[in-house]
Amino acid sequence: MELIDKLKYKYTSGNLATRLIFINIVVYISISILRLFNLLNLGWLALPPLEYDFVTRPWTIFTYFFLHVDFFHLFFNMLMLYFMGIFFYQNFTDKDFAKFYFLGGIAGGISFLIYSVLTNKINSLLGASAAIYSVFFAMAAYQPHLQIRLLFFQTRFKLIHVALGFLIFGFLIQPSNVGGNVAHLGGALFGYFYMKKFEKGNDIFDGIFKGFTKFFRPKSSLKTHSKKAKSTSPPRNDYDYNEQKVNKQQKIDAILDKISRSGYSSLTAEEKEFLFQQGKLNR
Repeated sequence: MELIDKLKYKYTSGNLATRLIFINIVVYISISILRLFNLLNLGWLALPPLEYDFVTRPWTIFTYFFLHVDFFHLFFNMLMLYFMGIFFYQNFTDKDFAKFYFLGGIAGGISFLIYSVLTNKINSLLGASAAIYSVFFAMAAYQPHLQIRLLFFQTRFKLIHVALGFLIFGFLIQPSNVGGNVAHLGGALFGYFYMKKFEKGNDIFDGIFKGFTKFFRPKSSLKTHSKKAKSTSPPRNDYDYNEQKVNKQQKIDAILDKISRSGYSSLTAEEKEFLFQQGKLNR
């Protein structure tokens, strides 16, 4: 029970990237059990080619990036999602992550559909890679010269070079998975160019995602984050308090950095409200 309680706390207190990792794992286990007893046809959820079954299964443009072929496919995608979340949340919020992740996944799906028409391929698409590549390349566009160190390498690499290397490597090690690699490319291009617009304050999808993350937020968390609440629950201990303090300061620093680069007008309404509230608290 202690493990379950810890997992519940991790889920309810985590950001959207963390919750998506939990959701993908639960979906993978559930589907594996259903398929074991022949209770589910994966074709109803995977993204089919445009000329075949997509017209009768339009929901698959969304459901496909919650599916994975096997454990290792799931493991490497979730590992990549975890590290991309660490980078992303140093500068942005849950709502921002939702835009790049879900729209990037859809962009990857559309790229696959176009490819399926041009090549007459009949294999279906599944996996979260396109959505993850969207977040990956969004960060590469935002901080292209950020130096990071990869496992087994002593030297540091620029984030943009690492992102391009991962994308090209996919084509090299899986030449037969052209449809999947095209989806990766579609997600990556969306993430990169959307970020170029996004950091200038040109966020054309902002209205669509107002309240969207509530669908992926537990009820207990919704109460905590309600704007109508006049007080917040106190931290459970010193560790929680310090963690909240550090996260808040990181968010403030990211907003101030954005102002210095692109001006106050580039801030989203949520960022302006957050900065205003912090100003009132610090008076």
